[in-house]
Amino acid sequence: MELITRGEWHAKKPTAAYTRLSSTRGVKIHYTGGKVPADLPEPGNHDRCLDLVRDIQRMHMAGGRGERYIDIGYNMVCCPHRHLFVGRGPHHLPAANGAGLNSEHYAVLALLGDSGFTEPNDDLLNALVDAIEYLREHGDAGDEVKGHRDGYETSCPGDPLYRWVREGAARP
Repeated sequence: MELITRGEWHAKKPTAAYTRLSSTRGVKIHYTGGKVPADLPEPGNHDRCLDLVRDIQRMHMAGGRGERYIDIGYNMVCCPHRHLFVGRGPHHLPAANGAGLNSEHYAVLALLGDSGFTEPNDDLLNALVDAIEYLREHGDAGDEVKGHRDGYETSCPGDPLYRWVREGAARP
């Protein structure tokens, strides 16, 4: 596992204090949706993952989803190079699962779209498992692994990733 701290990805500081979570029932898996460049997983393109994570944080904090968040909405972000970015991190309430649902599960984002890069590669799936294990060890996450659509009406995390979740979210 390659953990990238907030300092390493140059995260902005949250605009307010996080709400603390002592534990959760588990993790909900998300995807970016939209177009993610098809060549993102190529070995020389990891810097583009850093840019995407920063862009997502900026968009969340600017109100680009209709609501202004105090920080990136996800606890962890996974890229197709098997890197794991610390978003809000463990023991912090996410803002991505939907109203009234955030305290039940941590939110883990896969840099995967519904066009371009749409099929998770093994490194992305391994990073997702790494994130689940990290949140269990460091955030007292329970055993549940669900897709965003399991609690909120959405296409997230996309059919390929949701199929992986439904099949047990195992390492490839």
